[in-house]
Amino acid sequence: MLPLSADELHEVTAQVGFAVWQIQILEGTVVAYLVFVHKVTPTVARREAESMFAKAGKSTLGQLLRQILATKEAPQHLIDALDSFVPERNWLIHHSRHESHADMYSSTRRAALIAKIAAIADNALALMKAFQDATQAHLETLGITREQIERDTAKLLSEWTAGV
Repeated sequence: MLPLSADELHEVTAQVGFAVWQIQILEGTVVAYLVFVHKVTPTVARREAESMFAKAGKSTLGQLLRQILATKEAPQHLIDALDSFVPERNWLIHHSRHESHADMYSSTRRAALIAKIAAIADNALALMKAFQDATQAHLETLGITREQIERDTAKLLSEWTAGV
């Protein structure tokens, strides 16, 4: 096999890392959707809601899908999209290195691998936006305005990044 340069390796691993981070953001968004839309009610105490978030946050994307399916209330297009995405996520996380290691040594196959991984990252982003929109729409039905959501999000972000 041909040697692989550090730049060629970096190109692939950077794309893998970016896709994994996109998937992690998606997972957090699906957790928020599951808890805000299907678990928590306006009368639930903050501590109980935080416990729901902590528990759901330990779930894999496939486990989150099963929990959403169990509610029997999620829009079919979200279920279908998530159900289609889970195998992509699983391939990237569990099989991509083993199944694609030889692709690294061919510029054509490496470019195809990078494109496949980039598509997974793009799909994660699109799915994240769909779940975010569904969560926001649900919160608005409860009388929580978009402005309030943005204000609370900015406050939370400020708390997370304080001292950074």
